[in-house]
Amino acid sequence: MINPLTHLLFLVAAWLVFGLAGQRRPALILSLFGIAFLALYAPISLLWIAFTAAEASLLVLWLEKKDRTSDLRQYLPYILLLNLLFVELHPDILLISVETLAISFSTIRIFMTAKQLLALRSGFERSELKWIWAAAYYLPALIVGPVFSGMELRKQAEADERPILTAQNFRFLLTGIVTVVLINPFLMKVAREISGSPRTVDLGFEGAPLFFLVLFTGFYGQSLIAEYSSRLFGRTLPYNFDRPWQATNIRDFWQRWHRSMANFVMQYIFLPLNMRGMNARYATIAAFVFMGLWHNLSAGYLLWGFAHGSLLAFWPKKIESDLGKTLERIVTWAAVIGLSYVANYSWLA
Repeated sequence: MINPLTHLLFLVAAWLVFGLAGQRRPALILSLFGIAFLALYAPISLLWIAFTAAEASLLVLWLEKKDRTSDLRQYLPYILLLNLLFVELHPDILLISVETLAISFSTIRIFMTAKQLLALRSGFERSELKWIWAAAYYLPALIVGPVFSGMELRKQAEADERPILTAQNFRFLLTGIVTVVLINPFLMKVAREISGSPRTVDLGFEGAPLFFLVLFTGFYGQSLIAEYSSRLFGRTLPYNFDRPWQATNIRDFWQRWHRSMANFVMQYIFLPLNMRGMNARYATIAAFVFMGLWHNLSAGYLLWGFAHGSLLAFWPKKIESDLGKTLERIVTWAAVIGLSYVANYSWLA
């Protein structure tokens, strides 16, 4: 796994170049540094993302000539999501195991950009395809996202958004750095000491809360770095987390946790299924099964996706009593932490 300090060094270098360039072309600078980062640490990922971006560009150019209402134009871009399988199948394809850093998040961003380019009512110039590539190699979000469309970068470029150099921005960026560089490794060290192994961690199911904290601090800290380092370049990414520790039920949790991915599956998986006639509950389950398998093509994440989708689909709409609300919160967090353990650390992982 890539040391987060390496990622930070690339971000600092990109910011220096951005300043020397007169604070212009942030998307280009961040994409070039993203390419350099992957070339150094995950060259196979660099090539596969390039293949996916090229595939998307050609697909968009071809589909632009098709009728706007045709199913072909609406649904053929989903073939891009098959490229996610490379993350799981690359040992069988390449016969060796390689670093697949960034492929999962970049593929989603490429797909979203392609879909939104095709949805433009006024059409687009061929030069607009650059936003597929800008989203694919966007340096701050290479490691853990968030997911977003290159069209959001395009919109901010047209508005000529300026860098945000406020105390609050630096405070949240520092919070992310401390969380990733200090807190997350400390928790992992504690887990290893408890398990008695310097290399592997095996605490059993009773260690699920500690495992979840390790997962959360790494994910949350890196998301803060992506979001608030982007602001130094005048670009605003969607928030991945909104104080998830305050979640009172499973619906509230998914409005706070990994929000960019949750919004993606609802917009691009749930809505098309629901609009094609699938029952809303079943469409919700299908959307979260996709999210689970996007994380990892395993029985653990299949169960994780099915369980989260089912909880969302059948959770009571409103609970009035204080006791009921307390139980609701307990059940929510027991499910979240337990399913996280099953997906990541159990024999099903």
